[in-house]
Amino acid sequence: MNTVDICDWLPEFQVSAETDTDLQEYFFKVPEVQKITQSRAWLVLGRKGTGKTAIYEHLRSADSGNLNNYNVISLNFKDYPWPAHRIYKESLAGELSAYQKSWRYLFFVKVISRLIEIKKTKGEELSKELRWAESYINRIYGNPNPTLMEVLISKLARVQKVETPGMELGEISAGLGSISLDEVAADKELQSRLRTNAFNLLSYFEDIFIRNADQYKFLIALDQLDENWLAGEIDEYSKVLINLVNVCRNISIDSKISKSIKVVPFLRSDIYNQLRFNDKNKLLQDSAIEIKWETSSLDKMFFERIKKHKPAGVSLDTDKKTGCIFEAAFVRQGTPAFTYITRRSFYRPRDIIVYINKIRSCHEPNKTGLFSTNEIYQADREASASIYNEIIDEWTNQFPEIEKLLNVLQTIQVESFDLNLFKEKYSSEFSNASEGDMRSHLQFLFDNSIVGQKRQGRWEYICSTPNLKMNIEKEYRTHPALKYRLQLIESRTTQAESSTD
Repeated sequence: MNTVDICDWLPEFQVSAETDTDLQEYFFKVPEVQKITQSRAWLVLGRKGTGKTAIYEHLRSADSGNLNNYNVISLNFKDYPWPAHRIYKESLAGELSAYQKSWRYLFFVKVISRLIEIKKTKGEELSKELRWAESYINRIYGNPNPTLMEVLISKLARVQKVETPGMELGEISAGLGSISLDEVAADKELQSRLRTNAFNLLSYFEDIFIRNADQYKFLIALDQLDENWLAGEIDEYSKVLINLVNVCRNISIDSKISKSIKVVPFLRSDIYNQLRFNDKNKLLQDSAIEIKWETSSLDKMFFERIKKHKPAGVSLDTDKKTGCIFEAAFVRQGTPAFTYITRRSFYRPRDIIVYINKIRSCHEPNKTGLFSTNEIYQADREASASIYNEIIDEWTNQFPEIEKLLNVLQTIQVESFDLNLFKEKYSSEFSNASEGDMRSHLQFLFDNSIVGQKRQGRWEYICSTPNLKMNIEKEYRTHPALKYRLQLIESRTTQAESSTD
C-alpha cells in the first residue's frame, strides 16, 4: 500500500509548452520529430493544443546530433510585425508572389549569420565572401544574429546602394541611425530603396551560402504563425502565408540548397485549410506532417511524465501506464479511467494535461494515495469549462461567430438533437442568416469536433475519427467535453423527469 499521496510527488503540469522546462525529458518519443528531420516532409500541421509548439521547442533546444545533424534556427512569430511584409510588396508583382522575396530574404540573412557563427565557433577560417557578409550583417543590422524585426526594418532603407561582395564597406556608416516601420511605411522612396537593397543582398547571400555551406545543414523552424491576426486583416495575412508556403516548397525542391536548408512552418490545420493556392492538396499529401493523437499515444505521452516524477519509494502498476495513478481500473460503463478522460477531450495533449490537473486540484488524501473515481467525475465540470474557453481562444480571431454558435448548442439544452431543432435555435441567434449560412456553420461545428454523429451505432467525432463525414439529415450530438459548461442533459425525457421531481 502506498503511504505517499500522489499530490506529494505528481506536480501540477504546465499547460504551455514554452514554460514547461522538463519538456525534453518526457514529451518527445513522438514520430513527428523523426519525420521532420529524417524525411522529405517540411510542413507541420495540427489543431491548436495538439503539440506544435512543444515539437518546435524540442527542435529549438535539442542537440543537432539528435536531429540528423541539423542546426536549428528557431523563429517565433508571436509578436511578429505582419504589416512589415507590405513594405516589400512590389507593385508589379503578381498577388500570389508579391511577398516571396521578403520571406526568402529573411531566411537567408538568418542562415548566413548562423553559418558564420558556427564556423567561427569551430575555429574555421571564414572565406573572403563570408567576411564580407559578416561585415554587412554587423553594420546594417547592428547584430551578428539579427532579430526578425531587425532584418525586415533595417538601415538598408538609408543605404544608397549595396556593394557587390568583395567591395569595401566605407559608405555604410555606423551612424546611419535606426529606422521604424511607421517611418518606412510613410515614405515611398525609403520603401523602394529598402526593397532594392534587400533583394540585391538576398541574391548575394544565396550565392555565398551555396559556395560556403560545406557539410552544414540548417533547419529553420517557424512557430506561432497564427498569432496577432486581426479580424479585418485575415485576407492579407493569408496572402503572406501562401507565399511563405510556396517559398518553403521552392527551397525543398531546389537542388542547389535543399540538402543544406529545410524550412519548417508549424501551422494550424484550420488556417492551412482556408488558404487557396495551386497544388494545395498535393502538397498536403507529399510534404505535410499532420499531428494526430489517439488514446494510446496520449497515454504514452502522459506516462512519460509519471515516470519522470515517480519517487523510488512509491509502487505503481506501470503496466497500466497512466491508468496506474487511478484507484479503479474502470469507471462508468466499464470504460478504462484514462479512456474516459480522452473521450472528454479533443485528443490533444493540452486537454489531457488540463483534465489531470483538475483531478489533482480536487483530490483528497485516501488510503491508496491515488486519484479516486469520484475525483475524475468532479474534475469533469472544471475540465469542461476549460475546453469551452480553449475553443473561444482558438477561434475568436478567425471565426468570431464561435461564441454565438456555442450559445445555439446551449439553448438546445440536450446533448443529442436533429436538424430541425438546430434550425429553430440557430434562427433565434442568427436572425438574418440564410439556409446556406446555417448549413455552413453546422459543418464548421462538425469539422472541429464540437458536434459529431453516429457511426456503426457509436457517437464519433472527427478528432478521433478523421475520415468521418457529415450527413446533414442525421442526428447530431454535442461533444461530451462541453456537456457541463453548456449545461446539457441527455435527452428531452430526462429534462421532463427533472422538471417533475
